[in-house]
Amino acid sequence: MLRSILIFSLFVPFFCMAQSAETLTQSGNSKAGNKDYQGAIADFTRAIALNSRDANIYFYRANAYSAIKDYVSAIKDFNKSQEIAPDKVTMFLYYYRGNAYNGNKNYKEAIADYNKALSMSPRNAILYHYRADAKSNLGDYKGAIEDFNRALAISPNDPSLYEYLGVAKANIEDYKGAIDDYNIAAKLDPENADIIFYRANSKGNIPDFKGAIDDYNKTLSMNPQNSDALFYKANAEANIGDYNAAIADYKKVIALDPKKPNVYKYLANALGNIHDEKQALEYFGDLIKKDPNNAALYLYDGIVKSNMSDKEGAIADFDKGIELDPKNAEIYQSRADSKLGIKQYDDAIDDADQAIELDPTNSFAYTIRGIAKLKLNDTTAAMADLDKALELNTHNDYPYAVRGELRTMLKDFKGALSDFNHAVQDNPGNAEHYLRRGDAYLKMGDRDRALNDYKKVGDIGSKDNNVYVHLGTSMVKGKFYNEAADVFAKLIKTDTNNAYYYTLHGIAIENQGKVEAAIKDYDQALKLDTGLAIAYQNRGHAKATLKNFDDALADINKAISLQGNDDEAYFLRATVKMELKDYEGAVDDYNSTLFINIDNIKTFAYRGYAKSFIPDAERIQNDFEYALTLDPKNEDIYTLWGDAELNLKNPTGAINDYTKAIALNPKSPQAFYKRGMLRINQNDKANACADFNAAARLGMKDAQDAVAKYCK
Repeated sequence: MLRSILIFSLFVPFFCMAQSAETLTQSGNSKAGNKDYQGAIADFTRAIALNSRDANIYFYRANAYSAIKDYVSAIKDFNKSQEIAPDKVTMFLYYYRGNAYNGNKNYKEAIADYNKALSMSPRNAILYHYRADAKSNLGDYKGAIEDFNRALAISPNDPSLYEYLGVAKANIEDYKGAIDDYNIAAKLDPENADIIFYRANSKGNIPDFKGAIDDYNKTLSMNPQNSDALFYKANAEANIGDYNAAIADYKKVIALDPKKPNVYKYLANALGNIHDEKQALEYFGDLIKKDPNNAALYLYDGIVKSNMSDKEGAIADFDKGIELDPKNAEIYQSRADSKLGIKQYDDAIDDADQAIELDPTNSFAYTIRGIAKLKLNDTTAAMADLDKALELNTHNDYPYAVRGELRTMLKDFKGALSDFNHAVQDNPGNAEHYLRRGDAYLKMGDRDRALNDYKKVGDIGSKDNNVYVHLGTSMVKGKFYNEAADVFAKLIKTDTNNAYYYTLHGIAIENQGKVEAAIKDYDQALKLDTGLAIAYQNRGHAKATLKNFDDALADINKAISLQGNDDEAYFLRATVKMELKDYEGAVDDYNSTLFINIDNIKTFAYRGYAKSFIPDAERIQNDFEYALTLDPKNEDIYTLWGDAELNLKNPTGAINDYTKAIALNPKSPQAFYKRGMLRINQNDKANACADFNAAARLGMKDAQDAVAKYCK
């Protein structure tokens, strides 16, 4: 009896073996269906031990491996399945193995498998979708966009396709196109917070910061724990100058995710930009009291103080941070930046050197060192550092902007324009980039583009009044006097006790021909600040315009006594002396102007003009030629040279110079009028009247009178 039982026991395994591979496979699939992937893998492995030539079991186990992200094992099993039954491979094997390759970052292999799957199922939108993902991961965003569009042709109502098509477009910086796709995706799937989040990011890059903030708020209403949405919302708020809102949101981010990269740094920047000094200083001050040996807190407290122009206090914080963490490159970099702000250029270079030694990839340290070297007039070394900064980070707008200024200084206006274009592209919400690009356009003689950029500054806006001072001053240089007057009038509204703003407004409206109103502005400025040299200087200019030369000289002399190193004051006094026919005295003052500032380009031209009144004066032509070498697109230099040629009894040369001035700026009435007067004197009535009419159309009253007198 016992033996028979034993014999029966020996036969049972052989009977079960024929059934158990299939049973185990079924069990594995059941467990996989319930997301028990480890249990499924164990069952499939036992099934393979019993039947190692069943391609399906390897296929099933491969999928289970993919589910737990063990892509290497999954790929091996897919390969084994294909090896066992190469003639029975379906689209699904290529599709799932492609997904495994994608998960394992073998993107080229993934694309190859998706290609094979598509050859078997060419109308499969999912395959195009996943191939597009693989192409995106390879950086082939244009190829990805093509695939997403193919998928949409098959499945036009799939919101995920529009969502990821938008992501691909954003990756090639087609943010408006991306927003269009996100809009469609949001209509198809209005409860998908990711779509709204992605749309917010693209809006921030246009830049439409207010639109971005609205979308981040929508995202947060769906998912209040989304710290990324809160963080980027705070960044957008900071970009529009709403620092209090930004501060509140950064603090919420910290509560959700205290290890969020850069959140403390950005909070420090925002705190440093508010007018509530107490709040700004208390936040990190309180944290330091709780954790006095935390070097990072001194870094952030220093950033706050630096942004509040307390460079000395910032440096003290950075010193303490370095004492606690002498290997922290960012603290050295930040201290270098603060030292740059107080003109300690050599010390700034030393700190930047240390930051670079600790972190050779710190592009900001190279930028700071480049600026410091530029301040020390080492333009070659400065250019090398800025080039290195951009080599390390090609999408950092700051070194592009600084290099653009350096190239402007070196008269490489095309190179400067290219750099400012990059700066605008990388940070389109920074008004100062448009301002500097506008200045470059102006120096290149492209007034239309310059004015467009200046208007863009106003559209974007800034909380920094110095930006508007620069903007209005540039507009005056560009002879956009109406626009400049508006800018300065708005500045006065922000601070009615600022004498400098009244002076700038006076300069703008004086150039509009409103001389007496300008004098009232200068009077108000001097009432507010009796020691403001520039107000005396410009009031002197206005009085000279009204032919009140004695009072004009008194004001200009007062300006020089207050600020003897102001080249413009000497230039203005020379202009008054020209009116008084004191030509030698004028030349002396032009010489003083150039002694103070050899780069005062217009002075060379005016000195040449003054010399044209002095018998046997030398180097008249040299002065004009040198001025044009420095500023070849300046029509005023040619107009003045024409005036000098008249004094030198060379009417042909004068006409040539006026003609060149007109070619540079066809909207300048002076050159037309002066050329017309010359032509009248030469009995060339037809061409003279053409010139008078051109000047009259541009609004010149003298030209209108000339038309009435000579052109009936």
